Formats: sequence, C-alpha cells, structure tokens
Amino acid sequence: NELDRLDELQSKLHRSVHKRTNVSIFANLMMGLTFNGGYITAFLWSTYGLAKETVTFGMVTAYLQLVSRIQRPLFNLIRLLPSIVSAKTAVERLIFLTGFKLEDNDNKILLEGDVTLKIENLTFAYSEDTNPVLSDFSMVVKPGTMVAVMGETGVGKTTLLRLLLALIKPDSGSITIEDENQTVTVSESTRSNFVYVPQGGSLFSGTIRENLQLGNREADDDELNRVLHIASAEFVFDLPNGLDTLLGENGSGLSEGQAQRVAIARSLLRPGKILLLDEATSALDNETEHRFLKNLKGEIGDRTVLFITHHSEIASFCDYQYNLTPYEGIRDKE
Repeated sequence: NELDRLDELQSKLHRSVHKRTNVSIFANLMMGLTFNGGYITAFLWSTYGLAKETVTFGMVTAYLQLVSRIQRPLFNLIRLLPSIVSAKTAVERLIFLTGFKLEDNDNKILLEGDVTLKIENLTFAYSEDTNPVLSDFSMVVKPGTMVAVMGETGVGKTTLLRLLLALIKPDSGSITIEDENQTVTVSESTRSNFVYVPQGGSLFSGTIRENLQLGNREADDDELNRVLHIASAEFVFDLPNGLDTLLGENGSGLSEGQAQRVAIARSLLRPGKILLLDEATSALDNETEHRFLKNLKGEIGDRTVLFITHHSEIASFCDYQYNLTPYEGIRDKE
C-alpha cells in the first residue's frame, strides 16, 4: 500500500544520505591528509637539506611557497567536482525535457457565447492499487454562475482541475463543454476555454502592464484599469509608476496578496469562458476578498467561475457549492 511504499522511499533516502555523508567525510579526510601530508613532507625534506647544507634558506623558502601555490589550485579544482556532477545531472534533465513530444497547438477549439461545463460519472485513480480520488462525480455548471469546490486536503480538488485542463485523463466518465453550436470533450485542444489562476508565483519579471497584457496584448489602459478594479487591485494606481511599475521574478516588489490580485486581473483579460481559481485569494484579507467577490459577481457576465477554496466567505457568494469527500462530490447548496 501507499504507507509501505512511502516507508520504503524514506528508508532509501536515508541510506542514500548516509552513504553520501560517509563519502563526503572520507573524501575530505583524504584530501586533507594528502595536501597537508605533502606540505609536511616538503618541509621535512627542506629541513634535512638545510641540516646537510645542500640547500640554502632562500631555496627552502622559495620551494615551500611553490608547493603552496601548486596545492591551492589543485584543492580548488577538486572542490569543483560536486558542481561538475550537479551540472551533468542538470544537463541530463534538460535533455530529458527536450525529448518530450510537443503538443499540437494548431487545432485549438475556442467556444464562444454561453458555454456550459458538464461532468458526468467521473472516476479517477492515480494507480490501480489505490482507491479512486474521484468516484462517479457529476456536475453541471451553467454560464454566468459561480461555483465553490471545497473539501479537505486529498479529496480530489486539484485532481479535478487537472482533469478539466486535460493534464490527466479520467478512468471513466466524461467532461464536456458546449455552446449553442457544438459539444466537445475536454482535451488538449480545449484548454484555451479555461483560464487557470494558481495560488501564487504566476507573475513574471517586467512591468505590471506587461504582466497584465500577457492575458490580452491588445488591451488598452481603460481595459487594464477595468480588470484591476474588478480584482480590487486599485493599489496599482497609487504606485509611483502605476502600470509601468517594474516587478522582479514571481512578482517580487509586491506583497503576496497584491500579486494574487494582479494575477486575477490578468485572467479576466483572457478569452476563455471558464475561470479556474485555485486558492487564488488565500493571501487576501477578509475585507479585500469580500470586495473582490462582490465586484466579480457584478461583472461575471456569461463567464463561469470555479473556486477551489477553503474559505466559507467565498462559498457564500457562489451559486453552487460542492463539498468533496473521499471518492465522491456532494452538492450542498442550490
């Protein structure tokens, strides 16, 4: 079972760490003995030469300095070996990644108008030997609605998002999206219909404007200001450089809550009709979160918003609430 497998992996890790520690201690000991022993040998030889008057004091001084100058770069070179091994491992990983087959982006399917999400009898397990994370789960989400998916850790909330984004495939059941003209099964080609906002770390180095326009490169300042208002990110207007404020990697320069609001604002610029917010308001205070939810509910239009959350405040704003328990999903509120 999973506990035995975890115990085996932990034991293997412990043995590997213990072995690495022993090798490191032995290598450092041998290097120390070799270099220090070499220097002591050179010193004793020089002393013997002085006693026999075969060398002068100046020759001894020059010789010992030469030994020191040779030993230091050799020692530094040997210390580089772990870095060389790490670099080799990194290269192997890069080669492994480049070996992945590229997905075909030429067959994108982008639905327009009112888009309905349907999940029917969905079952998924990560392996045949484990219980299903989701079992016979069904859900219908109409356009213009807000839905909260809640539950304890490990009940399948993140798995549900992966299934919606076609990152994994269900064991049975179906996930479809439909508009007035067609019904399509969720696949790699339908990802553009979903807009995913993770909990954090989704901003890039650049200005706030550049980060927002990743959602829509044609968006003008009026549109940017509109989505910032919906996301309760008006703090941007008070920054010295406003939209042109420069951010570091992962949005450094902003607090976690501010970065989340900018990421939410960017998502509102995307054309996809189904918005997936994965704990995307976890760093917001209650007042800011309340204001954002109120703004979003008033501006949602024909889009669908699916919240993965632990906050009851969010659920109170939603039209439907699903409390996931192991192996099933239960609708609590209409």
